[in-house]
Amino acid sequence: QALKMKDNRLVMVMVLMALVGCSYIYLNNTKYQDSRLTFFENKCISSGRRYNNTVVERLLQKKATQDLSIGSCNPYKQTCLPYDFPYVGQPGTTNGVCAIKYTDENRIKYELINYDSKHTAEIDGAFVTHDLYCGACSTLQDLAIYIKHDDLTSPVRKCGFKGFVSTKWNLQCLLDLGFTKPCAQIWLQNTANTKSKCLGTCLWNLPSPYNDVNDDCKLNDCLQCDEDKSGPVFKQFSGRTRRDSGLYSAIYRPKELIYDIVHDYY
Repeated sequence: QALKMKDNRLVMVMVLMALVGCSYIYLNNTKYQDSRLTFFENKCISSGRRYNNTVVERLLQKKATQDLSIGSCNPYKQTCLPYDFPYVGQPGTTNGVCAIKYTDENRIKYELINYDSKHTAEIDGAFVTHDLYCGACSTLQDLAIYIKHDDLTSPVRKCGFKGFVSTKWNLQCLLDLGFTKPCAQIWLQNTANTKSKCLGTCLWNLPSPYNDVNDDCKLNDCLQCDEDKSGPVFKQFSGRTRRDSGLYSAIYRPKELIYDIVHDYY
């Protein structure tokens, strides 16, 4: 009986691996990716800003002076203390901004500071880097990676498939994209939570475009599930998102949801 149960588990693992392998190959299919990009260019177009490789290279030269690690705490499974960034402004403000303030004359080293408004940040000699408060992905290195990849959903999803085999492979894949380790960790935790809550929906929607042009560019069911089940925690702990950074995205978002900001402080 024990041997039979072991064989059944082996079969289940093999079937799951086959599904993951087929999905991974499908996501790497060039024709599929090209047709999807053409589809969006003609219909659902993001209004966020794009930047060239020079900006990416300049941002990657900057160095944050703070430790953004939250250790082994997983905010999707336990209560984690929020990041304790310096705060400047009126106490009790819930919707502020995250800004960088250079700490050396060469404008290489900087610290992340929460401000109650863009105006307060500018008076203090700081530069707003995204709307709402700072988090694990608020560094300029992570901004550079967000700029470099118009579409982060596809590569992060590929990393997530590696997570079926090994969490370490999944994390290393995210690090290889260029994320800082704290940012890669919150992406890893976000992906794991989405897999646990939305796996069936997302496997079914693998061939689907990100937005439905026939329904006001509505998100596909997988992305909507991720938005609902994983999005709130991710936004709280990542700090930076594409929308709050004013960046172009392969996923269409309404213009009013994209923060108006120009990253010219490098």
